[in-house]
Amino acid sequence: MSISIQRKIGVTTWIFGQNKLEKTANIISDMGFDGVELYVDINQTLPQDVKNILADNGLEIFSMTPSNVDLGSSDRQTRMAALDYYKKLIDYGAELGNPIITCHEYIQSQMGTTYAGSRDNLIASCQELAAYAEKAKIKLGFEPLNRYLCRFILNSNDVLSLLAEINSPNMTVILDTYHGNLEEANLVEAIQRCGDKLSVYQIADSNRKGIGFGHTNFAEHFDALDEIKFSGPIILECAQPRQTPGSKEEIDLDELKFHLSVSKKWIMNQTKVLVANS
Repeated sequence: MSISIQRKIGVTTWIFGQNKLEKTANIISDMGFDGVELYVDINQTLPQDVKNILADNGLEIFSMTPSNVDLGSSDRQTRMAALDYYKKLIDYGAELGNPIITCHEYIQSQMGTTYAGSRDNLIASCQELAAYAEKAKIKLGFEPLNRYLCRFILNSNDVLSLLAEINSPNMTVILDTYHGNLEEANLVEAIQRCGDKLSVYQIADSNRKGIGFGHTNFAEHFDALDEIKFSGPIILECAQPRQTPGSKEEIDLDELKFHLSVSKKWIMNQTKVLVANS
């Protein structure tokens, strides 16, 4: 017996800047997307309120974006605070269903300060979080960023080595085409290399605009996703220059909606149907 696997398409909420979740969810729903990667201040917004907003707009929650905390810090107090935050985020996610919780390195200032942290601390923190998340029936996904933001986990080889050392089936890979365009020698091979460890695929073109406005060959990417039988969500992450989760930059909503719409149309025009035998 064979079944067709349809990939769902979501949008990360942090790209809507300071707009409230109610407005963001309404826009995403009106544009016909399936769900979201959620960025929310877990100390300010109750999980039930998030559930109600998403349900009212017919949206699923696929994954969650964390705040910028330092799991690799050499300062024990800083690292413990980061672990405490992530455990609260995991508990928060468990109340929303079973979204994948994104993990990444501490995003550093580009002002030239020396980073006081280590890869060993990062591994130990992730091992502790993977065990905690497994009890909550929540999966984690580690996302490589780029050299301008962090220093240890920059590409698919780095993240797969990290996963091998964490040694938990609960830790998966999240790839982002924007970061990958900076750090991967070949993004297609990166997808193939990650294989069934890939849980979420975040996309924006090479300039973080919509599909077709940069130089990324997304047709090759989707062929590779078919090849590895990827059935997870595709998350659109078109963003303004210098924008990061929680940053205060003003955004042009019309421009953002345009790039999301163009990208969604391109994805929907992909005619291949992934078939899995069972």
